[in-house]
Amino acid sequence: MSNEIKSMLPTLPDHSIDLIVSSTTEENPFMGTADFFKWLNYLNDQVTFETEFVPLNEIKGWGFDAHGNIRHNSGRFFSIEGIKIKASFNEKESTWDQPIINQPEVGFLGILCQKKDGVLYFLMQGKIEPGNVNKIQISPTLQATKSNFSQVHGGKVPPFLEYFKGNIEGRTIIVDQLQSEQGARFLRKRNRNMIIKMDESEEITVPENFCWLTLKQIKILLQYPNLVNMDTRTVLSCIQL
Repeated sequence: MSNEIKSMLPTLPDHSIDLIVSSTTEENPFMGTADFFKWLNYLNDQVTFETEFVPLNEIKGWGFDAHGNIRHNSGRFFSIEGIKIKASFNEKESTWDQPIINQPEVGFLGILCQKKDGVLYFLMQGKIEPGNVNKIQISPTLQATKSNFSQVHGGKVPPFLEYFKGNIEGRTIIVDQLQSEQGARFLRKRNRNMIIKMDESEEITVPENFCWLTLKQIKILLQYPNLVNMDTRTVLSCIQL
């Protein structure tokens, strides 16, 4: 850590000091950077994953509604609709039609962090998603739409949902912001981006596909293509020192 940063620390809030220390610390007794790649390879070896394109009428619960939009028969998740765009760029008007994803629900993109032996660690998830080019990517602790955590799909409640949903008073909130998703693909879509600091004395059970990393380690992993997913980048970009 530079002398300039050290001289600033006494004047900064505690959580800012924790973030700066974490962002300058690569040493991690829980999972070193080299061990991280062994852990990632292990997880990928445990996964059998295949994506196949199929006709819409073969996807259970999905189809066209009376207006020609693609949606789930529960009315939840999202729909794919057609829109007409009228825009002006440099006084030149343009018009075009396009499909867009309409998902009015506000989901959670949340990261838990905890200070251990003077260093702030972030609980990251090794998550596989159908569109990933390399199976598992580093995701936030919680990455879930409202339909997902409401179990509309009949699946399990995502781990650590209770830290972000409902009453969060008494916890240290580092980030809590509504941020819009990609406007060219989603119609007025927003997610709640959160970073919550746990008490140092709090103990949790960490599933096999989760790991504790420092901010410095995550910054190093950002240099690798297709490794740190977009949602992790979105949440961390909200940090203010």
